[in-house]
Parts: sequence; C-alpha cells; structure tokens
Amino acid sequence: MRNQSIRKLTPYRQSVLLFIALSTFLAVFGVQGIEYGVVNNFRDQSVQIPIINSYANPNEFIDDTLVEARDSYVTLFYPAIGLLARVFPLSELLQTLYILSTAITLGGVYMLGETLFRERRVGPYAVILWMVYFSNPGGDFIHSPFITHTTFAIAIELWALVFIFRGRYSLAASLLGIAVNINAMTAFFVTFMWFVAVLLNPKVWSWRLLHLPFLMAGMALPTLYWKFSLPLTEASLDQFIEIMRMRLWYVVFPSTIQPILWVGFAALLLLWRYSWRFGLPESEKHRMVLSMVAGIAGLCVVATFFAEVVPLEFIIELQLIRSTWLITVMMMFYYANMFGQLIQSDKRWQHWLAFGLILALTCPRWVLELAPPNQPTPYPLIVDLDTPWVNNHRLLVGIILTLVLGGLFVVVRYLVQHRKELNLSTQGHMAAAWFTVAAFSLAWPAVVDSKIPDEQKHMTDDWQQTLIWIRDNTPETAMFVTPPEYDGFRMETKRAYLGDWKDGTIGIFHNGWAIDWYTRMEALGFNDEDFIFEPMTQDRLCTVVRDYDVDYAVVKQEWKISGEPVYTNDQFAVIPTPQLVCE
Repeated sequence: MRNQSIRKLTPYRQSVLLFIALSTFLAVFGVQGIEYGVVNNFRDQSVQIPIINSYANPNEFIDDTLVEARDSYVTLFYPAIGLLARVFPLSELLQTLYILSTAITLGGVYMLGETLFRERRVGPYAVILWMVYFSNPGGDFIHSPFITHTTFAIAIELWALVFIFRGRYSLAASLLGIAVNINAMTAFFVTFMWFVAVLLNPKVWSWRLLHLPFLMAGMALPTLYWKFSLPLTEASLDQFIEIMRMRLWYVVFPSTIQPILWVGFAALLLLWRYSWRFGLPESEKHRMVLSMVAGIAGLCVVATFFAEVVPLEFIIELQLIRSTWLITVMMMFYYANMFGQLIQSDKRWQHWLAFGLILALTCPRWVLELAPPNQPTPYPLIVDLDTPWVNNHRLLVGIILTLVLGGLFVVVRYLVQHRKELNLSTQGHMAAAWFTVAAFSLAWPAVVDSKIPDEQKHMTDDWQQTLIWIRDNTPETAMFVTPPEYDGFRMETKRAYLGDWKDGTIGIFHNGWAIDWYTRMEALGFNDEDFIFEPMTQDRLCTVVRDYDVDYAVVKQEWKISGEPVYTNDQFAVIPTPQLVCE
C-alpha cells in the first residue's frame, strides 16, 4: 500500500508540491513578509492578539471591556490559538499558522486554476496573480502579512471551490461548515454563490443535494451554538447604523470609498471580458462561474442600495459589499489563462503584452514600498513594511530570494512543458521567464527600505515609546484613557483602557457591548456629523476620568491638558488622574 502511494507521487505531482513550497516561501518571505517577528501594533492585530493573550493568560486585561466582549468575536480561531499559546510560544505559533495558511491558499489557487482550465497549465500564472493586490472596493482582504481568521478561512474556502467545480459536493459542504467556525461571513458568501450556481442550473438538481445544508450545519454547529447563545441587546436602527459606520470607519458605505478603487475594479471587469478571447473553461463550469459572479454582484447591488438608501440592520451587519473579493478571485483564473495563451503565442507582441500587463499589476506593490499612501483610518500612524531581521541581513535575504526565484524558474518551465500538446522548450522558457519577472517584481521591495514620511514615523515612534514607558512603570491593574484615534495600546502595555475606534471589531455581533463602546467613543469626542474625533478638552477629560474610574490619562501634547505628567515626549504625555486639574 505504501509503495502504491509512493508510485502515485509522479514527477509531475512532485513538481507541483515543490512549486507550492517555493511559492509559499516567496510569498511569506519576500512578497508579504513575516511581520509578526516584530509585532505591528497598528493593524487588526491590535484587537486580535490581545484577545489571544486573554485566552492564553486569564489574568491579563481583567478589567478591560475586551474580556467582556471577546466572546462576541464570533470565531473559534482566536480562542483555539489562545489555548495553544499556553503550550507553545505565541510568536512561533502564529508564524507557523501563517506559513501553513499561505501554503493551503496557494495550493488551492493552483488546483482551482487547473480544475477550471484543464490541460492548460494555468496554475503557476494564477499563483502569481494571487500575490498581486487586486482592487477590491469592498475593502475585504485576501492577503495579510500575518495570520488572521479571514485569511485562514479563505484558504479553506478556496479548496471548497475546488471540490465544488469537481462535483464533490459533500466534501465542499464539509469544508464550508468548518470555515464557518473560523469566519462565518466569508463562508456565507461562498455558500451563497454556490447556491446561486445550483439554483440557475436545473441540470444539477437532485434529491441528493438536500443533505448538504445539514452536513454544513453539523460542521458549523460549535459556532452556531455560540452565536445563538450570546446575549442580545437591541439598538435603535439609527444608533446601529452609526455604530457600524464608525466600526468600519469608511469601508461599508460605497459613497465614501475612494473612487480609485472603483476605477480599478471597473478596469479589472473590462480586462476579464477581454480575456474571454483567449479561451473559456468547459461550458458548464463557465456557466457556474457566471452564476456565482452574478450572485455576488446581486448582493453588492442590494448592499449598496440598502446601506445608502434604506438601511437594514441585517444587510449592514453582513457587510455584503465586501464580498467583491470573490468576483476578483473568479476573474483571476481567466486572467491566468490569458497570460498562458499570450506567452505560448507565436507572436512577439503578445509576449510583450503579457510582460507589460503583469508589471502593471505589480505596480501597487512598488507604491506601497516606495511611496506609502496615507492610512485609510482616523490615525496618522504608519505601517512599516520592513522588519529588523530583513534590514540586518539584506544581502542574505537577496541571495535566498535569488535562489528561490531560480528554483521556481526551473519548476515552472517543467510544469508548463508537461502539457501534452506543448513540447516546444522555447515556450516553456518564455513561461518560466514571465513567472520569474513577475515574482521578482513582487519580491524585490523586501530588500528595499520603505519610504515612510518623517512626520508619520515620528508620531509612530513617540506613541510606541509612550507605550513602553507605561508597560515598565505603571501598575498592571491600572486603567487608562488614551487618544481614541490610536490603537495598539494593549499590544505593548498589557494594560486595560477604555478602548479605541478599532475595538468595535469585536462588537459586531453583540449590540449591547457595541452600544457601550459607541457611548465611550462619544464621551472621548467622536463627532458623528463631521465623522471625526474632536480634540480632547480639560472638562471632557475630567468627566471621562470621573465616569469611568480611570487611573492614568495619555494625552496629546497639542491638547494643552493641565496636570502634572509623569512622562512626556514630543507628542504625548502620561498624567496620573489625581494630578489632573479638575474642578
């Protein structure tokens, strides 16, 4: 039996596994980077990792509302990591999960490309395109330089799509049910578009499909039970809308989304239609793709209408507009086929077109590194894409990435030439060259310094230094109030505080807690008409300190708050509340 399994691992399959391994290394080391090596305080980690820590160490954040609300973050992913962190070091655990998630994702992308376009060897092209940051007006992300419940769920859901297109529905339903326990929202989107594809194709209707919802529900039972056992406090419609607007800041409401995202998305749709000239999947699979895209597009239209005109709690809560990532993913495989056909063409201009298009698609990676845009968030902190390890070993990183790219060149050439009707080594070399150029274009910023604006870097550094001082010089049981625009407080200090604008992430399924969080944000100066946080005043700060029993106030120097600080730098000051000047 063992010998049979070994014989099944043909040279081609071995090459596929090697390709996935090398591509994973390229993604986590070069394209995206293992950022958790130095925790970045200013992304979703500022909420997620403290939640993990609170499960790993029940003595942390005892008086913080985070502990009260963490069960409302309807995912079993972070509690599971927290429990594992009692046994394994958290940093290594998160890095391992990140690498595993990336490998599962790239494997799913490769297999889905091979499933949709059989015998065309579009898998390598699809993997490169996955690494490219596609325009997504909904703001949901399919890439991240650290592990999240969203990216891990998407990795599983990609394999569910593979099995859907291969007709293995029970296995697909099981995977989607498992994904519900990790990220129910993305699992809902994939399930919905599968439902639409089945609904619009009477040929696949069968009584045997009726067991699939029960199978999926059985796999999702842990989270379904958890969700329906949570306390629910109803908010008024207007209040709920304001809570959701602030929690997502700008993403859910299409009129406030940056127009460039919509322009980019429209360009991708036009490119998708153009790519049909280079071949389509089998007719039934193509109809399924069109049905799935139509289903998601319908959700987006409904979400846009109701979020802007007649807001309904259910639709806003599901953030349907964010599901556009599924449209870009389905289009991606058509692009991959187009690139494959361009590269294998006998016409030189089509080769140049393939190289030009991929360089254009990788340009955003250069922009993020060389000219980072302003953060689409209410705070002026900047995310540094560099890590100290890379900075200190730049030559070694360059050598490693060069070796990986060389290995990928050889493997891609073999995979493309393995196609039965393609025996010309020249075309195999051309495909490998295209892949290598695209991969290099994505990876080279890993060894280039990020160009961070001086003002933002100074603000970020001062904030971090303030947090380090608090961690080293204040009681572990102290309660803080901080500028609500700045997140990451718990990450460095391990102290409780009133919260910030991003804390709303964990209140999305718990209106009672979300109401309390929103009330706190209003107390800290949130102006819902202008959608800004107003500068803190002396009277407002004294009221907050009195109402919430705060021990320390972290204030911005520009606020001119009267009191005797115990720590100051250019941007911030830490004032014990007994030393505040209050009437």
